Amino acid sequence: MHNSNPVKRSPIFIFGPPIVLSILGVGLLVQSGTVASPKLEIITEQITINEAQGRVPPTPSLTDYLYPRSTIDVANQPYVVVNKLRTLNPIDYAPSNLVVMPSSESLDNSRKLVLAPSAANALVLMAEQMLAEGYGQLFVNSAYRTYDYQRQLFESKTKQYGLAGALLRSAKAGHSEHQTGLAVDVSVPAQGCAIMTCFGDTEGGKWVAENSWRFGFMVRYEEETTAITGYSYEPWHLRFVGQELASEYSENGIHTLEEFWSLPAAEFYLEEITQSTND
Repeated sequence: MHNSNPVKRSPIFIFGPPIVLSILGVGLLVQSGTVASPKLEIITEQITINEAQGRVPPTPSLTDYLYPRSTIDVANQPYVVVNKLRTLNPIDYAPSNLVVMPSSESLDNSRKLVLAPSAANALVLMAEQMLAEGYGQLFVNSAYRTYDYQRQLFESKTKQYGLAGALLRSAKAGHSEHQTGLAVDVSVPAQGCAIMTCFGDTEGGKWVAENSWRFGFMVRYEEETTAITGYSYEPWHLRFVGQELASEYSENGIHTLEEFWSLPAAEFYLEEITQSTND
Protein backbone atom coordinates (compact mmCIF):
# COMPACT_ATOMS: atom_id res chain seq x y z
CA MET A 1 0.00 0.00 0.00
CA HIS A 2 1.23 3.39 -0.91
CA ASN A 3 1.86 5.64 2.11
CA SER A 4 1.18 9.25 1.25
CA ASN A 5 2.81 11.97 3.29
CA PRO A 6 0.50 14.79 4.38
CA VAL A 7 1.08 18.06 2.65
CA LYS A 8 2.92 20.47 4.90
CA ARG A 9 1.77 24.06 4.52
CA SER A 10 4.03 26.92 5.36
CA PRO A 11 2.70 29.12 8.22
CA ILE A 12 2.89 32.08 5.89
CA PHE A 13 0.12 30.55 3.73
CA ILE A 14 -2.03 29.75 6.75
CA PHE A 15 -1.77 32.93 8.78
CA GLY A 16 -0.63 35.39 6.13
CA PRO A 17 -3.91 36.15 4.29
CA PRO A 18 -5.99 36.87 7.44
CA ILE A 19 -3.28 39.17 8.79
CA VAL A 20 -3.02 41.05 5.50
CA LEU A 21 -6.80 41.39 5.25
CA SER A 22 -7.02 42.62 8.84
CA ILE A 23 -4.38 45.28 8.17
CA LEU A 24 -6.21 46.37 5.03
CA GLY A 25 -9.52 46.50 6.93
CA VAL A 26 -8.11 48.69 9.68
CA GLY A 27 -6.55 50.94 7.08
CA LEU A 28 -9.87 51.34 5.30
CA LEU A 29 -11.67 52.10 8.54
CA VAL A 30 -9.14 54.74 9.48
CA GLN A 31 -9.28 56.21 6.00
CA SER A 32 -13.08 56.15 6.04
CA GLY A 33 -13.18 57.83 9.43
CA THR A 34 -10.75 60.49 8.29
CA VAL A 35 -12.75 61.27 5.16
CA ALA A 36 -16.21 61.07 6.77
CA SER A 37 -15.44 63.10 9.87
CA PRO A 38 -15.88 66.57 8.30
CA LYS A 39 -19.13 65.43 6.66
CA LEU A 40 -20.47 64.16 9.99
CA GLU A 41 -19.60 67.47 11.61
CA ILE A 42 -21.52 69.32 8.90
CA ILE A 43 -24.56 67.07 9.38
CA THR A 44 -24.45 67.45 13.17
CA GLU A 45 -24.17 71.21 12.81
CA GLN A 46 -27.14 71.35 10.45
CA ILE A 47 -29.27 69.22 12.82
CA THR A 48 -28.46 71.65 15.63
CA ILE A 49 -29.46 74.62 13.45
CA ASN A 50 -32.73 72.93 12.44
CA GLU A 51 -33.64 72.14 16.04
CA ALA A 52 -32.84 75.73 17.12
CA GLN A 53 -35.18 77.01 14.41
CA GLY A 54 -37.90 74.53 15.39
CA ARG A 55 -37.62 72.59 12.14
CA VAL A 56 -38.05 68.94 13.05
CA PRO A 57 -38.26 66.37 10.23
CA PRO A 58 -41.68 64.67 10.19
CA THR A 59 -41.89 61.11 11.45
CA PRO A 60 -43.60 58.89 8.88
CA SER A 61 -46.98 57.62 10.04
CA LEU A 62 -47.66 53.90 10.22
CA THR A 63 -50.16 54.39 7.43
CA ASP A 64 -47.36 55.63 5.15
CA TYR A 65 -45.64 52.26 5.09
CA LEU A 66 -46.60 49.88 2.30
CA TYR A 67 -46.27 46.64 4.26
CA PRO A 68 -48.61 47.50 7.18
CA ARG A 69 -51.21 48.78 4.73
CA SER A 70 -51.03 45.56 2.74
CA THR A 71 -51.81 43.48 5.83
CA ILE A 72 -55.19 45.08 6.57
CA ASP A 73 -56.67 42.68 4.00
CA VAL A 74 -55.11 39.56 5.54
CA ALA A 75 -57.29 37.71 8.05
CA ASN A 76 -54.45 36.37 10.23
CA GLN A 77 -52.65 39.72 10.62
CA PRO A 78 -53.04 42.03 13.66
CA TYR A 79 -53.86 45.03 11.43
CA VAL A 80 -56.69 43.32 9.55
CA VAL A 81 -59.75 45.52 9.14
CA VAL A 82 -63.10 43.75 8.99
CA ASN A 83 -66.39 45.61 8.84
CA LYS A 84 -69.68 45.62 6.94
CA LEU A 85 -67.88 46.30 3.65
CA ARG A 86 -64.81 44.17 4.32
CA THR A 87 -65.35 40.42 4.61
CA LEU A 88 -62.77 38.09 6.10
CA ASN A 89 -60.98 36.01 3.48
CA PRO A 90 -61.84 33.17 3.65
CA ILE A 91 -65.25 34.11 5.01
CA ASP A 92 -65.19 31.20 7.49
CA TYR A 93 -61.63 32.00 8.62
CA ALA A 94 -60.52 30.43 11.90
CA PRO A 95 -57.21 31.30 13.64
CA SER A 96 -54.80 28.38 13.88
CA ASN A 97 -53.44 29.21 17.32
CA LEU A 98 -55.68 30.35 20.15
CA VAL A 99 -54.97 30.36 23.88
CA VAL A 100 -57.04 30.46 27.05
CA MET A 101 -56.39 33.46 29.29
CA PRO A 102 -55.67 32.23 32.82
CA SER A 103 -58.04 33.40 35.53
CA SER A 104 -56.42 35.34 38.34
CA GLU A 105 -57.07 37.97 40.96
CA SER A 106 -57.03 40.59 38.19
CA LEU A 107 -58.77 38.69 35.36
CA ASP A 108 -61.84 36.44 35.52
CA ASN A 109 -61.92 34.08 32.56
CA SER A 110 -63.91 31.38 34.30
CA ARG A 111 -65.64 30.62 30.99
CA LYS A 112 -62.21 29.67 29.53
CA LEU A 113 -62.61 31.84 26.45
CA VAL A 114 -59.78 32.09 23.94
CA LEU A 115 -57.92 34.76 21.98
CA ALA A 116 -54.93 35.01 19.66
CA PRO A 117 -51.74 34.75 21.80
CA SER A 118 -50.73 38.41 21.32
CA ALA A 119 -54.17 39.68 22.35
CA ALA A 120 -54.40 37.24 25.26
CA ASN A 121 -51.02 38.27 26.69
CA ALA A 122 -51.89 41.95 26.35
CA LEU A 123 -55.24 41.46 28.10
CA VAL A 124 -53.56 39.72 31.04
CA LEU A 125 -51.08 42.60 31.42
CA MET A 126 -53.83 45.20 31.14
CA ALA A 127 -55.95 43.47 33.78
CA GLU A 128 -52.98 43.31 36.16
CA GLN A 129 -52.32 47.03 35.76
CA MET A 130 -55.98 47.89 36.10
CA LEU A 131 -56.25 46.02 39.40
CA ALA A 132 -52.96 47.48 40.64
CA GLU A 133 -54.35 50.98 40.09
CA GLY A 134 -57.50 50.12 42.02
CA TYR A 135 -60.07 49.87 39.23
CA GLY A 136 -61.27 46.33 39.80
CA GLN A 137 -61.10 42.86 38.34
CA LEU A 138 -61.73 42.55 34.62
CA PHE A 139 -64.21 39.92 33.43
CA VAL A 140 -64.07 38.31 29.96
CA ASN A 141 -67.60 38.27 28.59
CA SER A 142 -66.81 37.24 25.02
CA ALA A 143 -63.69 36.59 22.97
CA TYR A 144 -63.09 34.45 19.87
CA ARG A 145 -66.20 33.35 18.02
CA THR A 146 -66.37 30.82 15.21
CA TYR A 147 -68.09 31.58 11.92
CA ASP A 148 -71.00 29.29 12.83
CA TYR A 149 -71.40 30.79 16.31
CA GLN A 150 -71.46 34.29 14.86
CA ARG A 151 -74.09 33.25 12.32
CA GLN A 152 -76.28 31.84 15.10
CA LEU A 153 -75.76 34.94 17.22
CA PHE A 154 -76.84 37.26 14.39
CA GLU A 155 -79.95 35.16 13.81
CA SER A 156 -80.72 35.37 17.53
CA LYS A 157 -80.28 39.15 17.58
CA THR A 158 -82.54 39.44 14.53
CA LYS A 159 -85.33 37.56 16.33
CA GLN A 160 -84.81 39.72 19.43
CA TYR A 161 -84.44 43.19 17.86
CA GLY A 162 -85.57 42.76 14.27
CA LEU A 163 -83.17 43.02 11.32
CA ALA A 164 -82.54 46.77 11.67
CA GLY A 165 -81.78 46.41 15.37
CA ALA A 166 -79.56 43.39 14.83
CA LEU A 167 -77.51 45.22 12.20
CA LEU A 168 -76.62 47.87 14.78
CA ARG A 169 -75.75 45.38 17.52
CA SER A 170 -74.15 42.39 15.86
CA ALA A 171 -72.07 41.53 12.81
CA LYS A 172 -72.93 38.98 10.20
CA ALA A 173 -70.73 35.90 10.12
CA GLY A 174 -67.53 36.64 8.22
CA HIS A 175 -67.76 40.32 9.11
CA SER A 176 -67.09 40.06 12.86
CA GLU A 177 -63.91 41.15 14.62
CA HIS A 178 -64.50 38.39 17.15
CA GLN A 179 -63.85 35.84 14.40
CA THR A 180 -60.25 37.08 14.10
CA GLY A 181 -59.41 36.20 17.71
CA LEU A 182 -58.31 39.82 18.25
CA ALA A 183 -61.49 41.21 19.82
CA VAL A 184 -62.74 40.84 23.39
CA ASP A 185 -65.75 42.07 25.34
CA VAL A 186 -64.99 42.98 28.94
CA SER A 187 -66.73 44.27 32.06
CA VAL A 188 -66.15 44.85 35.76
CA PRO A 189 -68.98 42.88 37.42
CA ALA A 190 -68.53 44.61 40.78
CA GLN A 191 -69.39 47.93 39.10
CA GLY A 192 -72.37 46.67 37.07
CA CYS A 193 -73.33 47.64 33.49
CA ALA A 194 -71.90 44.48 31.89
CA ILE A 195 -72.27 44.68 28.10
CA MET A 196 -74.24 47.90 28.43
CA THR A 197 -73.44 51.41 27.27
CA CYS A 198 -73.36 52.57 30.90
CA PHE A 199 -70.14 50.55 31.29
CA GLY A 200 -68.46 53.60 29.74
CA ASP A 201 -69.55 55.64 32.78
CA THR A 202 -68.16 53.23 35.39
CA GLU A 203 -64.72 53.69 36.92
CA GLY A 204 -63.50 50.54 35.19
CA GLY A 205 -64.99 51.56 31.86
CA LYS A 206 -63.36 54.98 32.02
CA TRP A 207 -60.01 53.41 32.86
CA VAL A 208 -60.30 51.03 29.92
CA ALA A 209 -61.15 53.88 27.53
CA GLU A 210 -58.21 55.97 28.72
CA ASN A 211 -55.56 53.26 29.15
CA SER A 212 -56.26 50.28 26.90
CA TRP A 213 -54.09 51.76 24.11
CA ARG A 214 -51.03 51.33 26.35
CA PHE A 215 -51.48 47.58 25.95
CA GLY A 216 -52.30 47.56 22.25
CA PHE A 217 -56.11 47.74 22.50
CA MET A 218 -58.65 50.29 21.33
CA VAL A 219 -62.35 50.79 22.00
CA ARG A 220 -63.49 49.90 18.50
CA TYR A 221 -67.02 51.34 18.50
CA GLU A 222 -67.00 54.73 20.20
CA GLU A 223 -69.82 57.20 20.67
CA GLU A 224 -71.00 59.06 17.58
CA THR A 225 -69.08 56.84 15.14
CA THR A 226 -72.01 54.69 13.99
CA ALA A 227 -72.09 56.42 10.60
CA ILE A 228 -68.54 55.16 10.01
CA THR A 229 -68.36 51.80 11.79
CA GLY A 230 -71.99 50.75 11.34
CA TYR A 231 -72.36 49.84 15.02
CA SER A 232 -73.76 51.60 18.05
CA TYR A 233 -71.60 52.59 21.01
CA GLU A 234 -69.89 49.57 22.65
CA PRO A 235 -67.49 50.68 25.41
CA TRP A 236 -66.94 47.03 26.32
CA HIS A 237 -65.69 45.91 22.90
CA LEU A 238 -61.89 46.06 22.62
CA ARG A 239 -59.88 45.33 19.52
CA PHE A 240 -56.20 44.38 19.76
CA VAL A 241 -54.01 46.08 17.14
CA GLY A 242 -50.62 46.09 18.88
CA GLN A 243 -48.90 48.86 20.83
CA GLU A 244 -47.42 50.71 17.84
CA LEU A 245 -50.70 51.23 16.03
CA ALA A 246 -52.66 51.79 19.25
CA SER A 247 -50.18 54.51 20.30
CA GLU A 248 -50.49 56.35 16.97
CA TYR A 249 -54.25 55.92 17.07
CA SER A 250 -54.47 57.47 20.55
CA GLU A 251 -51.86 60.20 20.10
CA ASN A 252 -53.53 61.47 16.92
CA GLY A 253 -57.06 61.46 18.32
CA ILE A 254 -58.38 58.89 15.82
CA HIS A 255 -61.76 57.31 16.59
CA THR A 256 -62.16 54.56 13.98
CA LEU A 257 -59.92 52.17 12.08
CA GLU A 258 -61.66 53.27 8.90
CA GLU A 259 -60.37 56.81 9.42
CA PHE A 260 -56.93 55.61 10.46
CA TRP A 261 -56.42 53.62 7.25
CA SER A 262 -58.37 56.08 5.04
CA LEU A 263 -61.04 53.49 4.27
CA PRO A 264 -64.63 54.30 3.26
CA ALA A 265 -67.31 54.46 5.93
CA ALA A 266 -68.97 51.09 6.49
CA GLU A 267 -72.35 51.97 7.96
CA PHE A 268 -74.17 49.51 5.72
CA TYR A 269 -73.56 46.15 4.08
CA LEU A 270 -73.19 46.20 0.32
CA GLU A 271 -76.49 44.34 -0.11
CA GLU A 272 -78.26 46.98 1.99
CA ILE A 273 -76.87 49.73 -0.23
CA THR A 274 -77.82 47.82 -3.39
CA GLN A 275 -81.33 47.12 -2.12
CA SER A 276 -81.82 50.75 -1.11
CA THR A 277 -80.66 51.92 -4.54
CA ASN A 278 -82.97 49.49 -6.31
CA ASP A 279 -85.93 50.54 -4.18
